[in-house]
Amino acid sequence: MRYESLFVAGVGGWLPPAVNVAEAIADGRYPADAAVANDYAEITVADQDSPPEMAVRAGRLALERAGVGPEEVAVLLHASSWYQGIDFWPPASYIHRELLGNAGRYAPALDVQQMSNGVAVLELAANYVAAGSERPAALVTCADRFQPPGFDRWGADTRNMVWGDGAAAIVLSRTGGFARLLAAATVSDTVVEGLNRAGEPFGTEPGHAGWPIDLRSRRRAYKEQGQLAGKENLSVDGLTDAVERTLDEAGRKLSDVTRVVFPNVSLATITDYYLAPLGLELPVTTWEWGRRTGHIGTADQFLGLADLLENDQVNAGDQVLLVGIGIGMAWSCAVLEILERPDWTPQR
Repeated sequence: MRYESLFVAGVGGWLPPAVNVAEAIADGRYPADAAVANDYAEITVADQDSPPEMAVRAGRLALERAGVGPEEVAVLLHASSWYQGIDFWPPASYIHRELLGNAGRYAPALDVQQMSNGVAVLELAANYVAAGSERPAALVTCADRFQPPGFDRWGADTRNMVWGDGAAAIVLSRTGGFARLLAAATVSDTVVEGLNRAGEPFGTEPGHAGWPIDLRSRRRAYKEQGQLAGKENLSVDGLTDAVERTLDEAGRKLSDVTRVVFPNVSLATITDYYLAPLGLELPVTTWEWGRRTGHIGTADQFLGLADLLENDQVNAGDQVLLVGIGIGMAWSCAVLEILERPDWTPQR
């Protein structure tokens, strides 16, 4: 969808301390051969902080930077991939209470589980505000913590991914901001929905099949069943379709894009499955930052955008492409045009 007068007013994040990958290799948590191909340097690990608590910190920073009050927020969306700390409980309501309080009485607080695709949640928030709510702003928060015994950040998923902890938030507004949201689009293809489910029976409670979860076994079972036959290029096709559709809506070409924020997957994955199909080079990405956090679920794109701004990597007139991918599968993109350097960034 193309947006005519919708802006990014604020963005922020919160990250716990990072663990050096060398430590995980030394104590046997992470294979040395995988570390070479993946090229992660550090992984952020939250020992004490819950995802909702981290989300509140990120949201408070984003609202402060945006200069947006709680009475201006039309909707609060909280995105996550993994356990939020309490069973049978909506974390979005906690975040809403902490950040908006009574001033947000007419702003819904909604939890959205899009796995790693935070950009899809951004699109949902944009469409909500663009539809004409009397309140001009939307707040999206994202947070995850991948801790044992339920989740082994070093080995639960493919060898090409290590999961980090943290939170991010972004504020959209119709009244102005440092960047204009030109367009956003999502491509869904659920034909391989079973890739992360195969071999796992439906149960009646979390962890019924035992901890930690074993995504590798599920995917192996899916492939052994022949379910991927003829679908080997699905990921690349979905990515290129989403990027092309979004750029077309925005009236831009890929050559116009200055920086791209991909998920913080491994260097090998970024190179083979993101850069090569799009004809891009590594310097346009935020990999040098992402290799020091790991893949933080839904938060990667907004944290990456914040890092570009906080470290003087974008300027007025630059076009930034945010790319999110969630298992299931869904590919989402958003195109931003930087209008000015916010006053909370380094000033020349």
